[in-house]
Amino acid sequence: MKRAATGVPTKRARIPQAERRRITRGKLLGATIESLIDLGYARTTTVEVGERAGLSRGAQLHHFPSRAELLVAAIEHLADERSKEFEAALEVRLDAGDEPIDAMVDMLWEMFSDPLYWATIELMIAARTDPELLEKLEPFERSLGGRIYGAFKELTGRGDREARTAVEMTLYFMRGLAMERIFRAKDSHYGELVGRWKRQLRAMLA
Repeated sequence: MKRAATGVPTKRARIPQAERRRITRGKLLGATIESLIDLGYARTTTVEVGERAGLSRGAQLHHFPSRAELLVAAIEHLADERSKEFEAALEVRLDAGDEPIDAMVDMLWEMFSDPLYWATIELMIAARTDPELLEKLEPFERSLGGRIYGAFKELTGRGDREARTAVEMTLYFMRGLAMERIFRAKDSHYGELVGRWKRQLRAMLA
């Protein structure tokens, strides 16, 4: 126990339980994302994550009883953080007078081409042969697509079938390019393809 200048013992301020829980979860989620990027899905074990986070096995199991729950929670956490960044950056682009569809496609490509997206790719590939992971990842994918469609609808005022199809095609296009970047680092070429897609998208929604 610490003592004040007067020599009277003072109590150390306790961190509220909710805050301790938030900090612990944050360490685990951050360590999981780092491991997925550095080592891939197969080598991202609960032991590896615990060591990176500096936490015991018991603390990890208290928050995430299974590996699949930990992995999907980490991707959800990453998506939440990136979505906030996306919305803020998109607002700046729109305030500057950029064309809404072009701005949104550019911002999406920044997200999908970021190395952080490799963590998501690792889980998508693994989910093909992991039923538990697939079951937990599917709702996340639907939710993410819905959030992007919602932002698109707010930007363009389009909520019709054609607009939803355009968003789906954009997401499929972005995922394909993100996968291609694993094999070929041709950023200028990908930038040209994104530019062509923006023109196609504007024509589709004209």
